[in-house]
This record gives sequence, structure tokens and C-alpha cells, in this order.
Amino acid sequence: MTSIYNFFLKRGQLFAFLLGIITVAIVFGTAVSGMNAAGFEAGSDLNSVLKNGGGDGFNFFNLAIYLPILLTFLAGGLWLFFGLGRLVTNPKGSLIVLIGAVVLIGLFFLLYSSSAAETSGKLGLLAEKFNVSNGVSKFISGGIKCTAILALIALVSMVVMEIVNLFK
Repeated sequence: MTSIYNFFLKRGQLFAFLLGIITVAIVFGTAVSGMNAAGFEAGSDLNSVLKNGGGDGFNFFNLAIYLPILLTFLAGGLWLFFGLGRLVTNPKGSLIVLIGAVVLIGLFFLLYSSSAAETSGKLGLLAEKFNVSNGVSKFISGGIKCTAILALIALVSMVVMEIVNLFK
């Protein structure tokens, strides 16, 4: 397992770049061939076709949605697999990552617990229109607050580290 990890450590960016190029080529190839098979040219205005009630056979664009979703889940699974593998092989070195994960989960839980469900105003109307439950509304609110706090921490740490690096 260490040899696979070292391979991706050395050549992972090249592998990801090539996989991205292959994915884009597959998506464009299926889209162009699907458009040709449906009787459209590359310069056709597909928006006007959809507005005029046509376009029932636009399934050739589905690969542009499903392939990135598949690759995202694949990347997440590989990240989890290698992360857990590294955790097992080097638990002492992974302690800071575990502490960071616990702090992050604790921050999110604190913000989720302190959030109120949106029931008034435009957000309340949207929540009612799309049947968003109070728990989901609190989850969204806690996630947005957590993201904002983490972005602020990242911004402050970038500025502080640049100032520290000035004096080194």
C-alpha cells in the first residue's frame, strides 16, 4: 500500500490531469455524436429548441453530469482509503489531523445547535415552498456559518503568515 501511496505522491497531479483530459474528451465526444445523431449541428441553438417544446432526446448530455459525480465519489473514496491507511500505519503523525477533525465537527455541531430554523421573511417562504424541514434549515444555517468562520480563519492566517515570513 505504501508503494501505491508513493506513486500517487510523485505522479498524482499528472494522473489527475490526464484523467481530467480523458473525461472532457469523453463528454465532448458523446455530446457531439449525440447532437449529430439527433439531427443538430454544433452551431445549433439548443435553447430555442427547448423553448419551442423540442429536445426530448437530449440524454446525450447526461454523461456530463454523471461522470463528474462518479469521479468525485471515486476521489472521495480513494481519499478516505488512503487517509485511513495512513492513519493506521502512522497513528502518531496523524494525531493532529484527528484533533483538527474533532475541532471541526465540534464547531459545526455548536453552530448547528445555536442556529434557528428560518420561518419568516423570504427564506421562510422559500423553505415552505420547497418543503425544507426545520432540521435541514438549521443544518444549512450551521454549514454556512461554519464555512464563513473557516474562510475568515484562513484569510487571517494567510495575512499573519505573510507578515511572519517578512521578518524571517
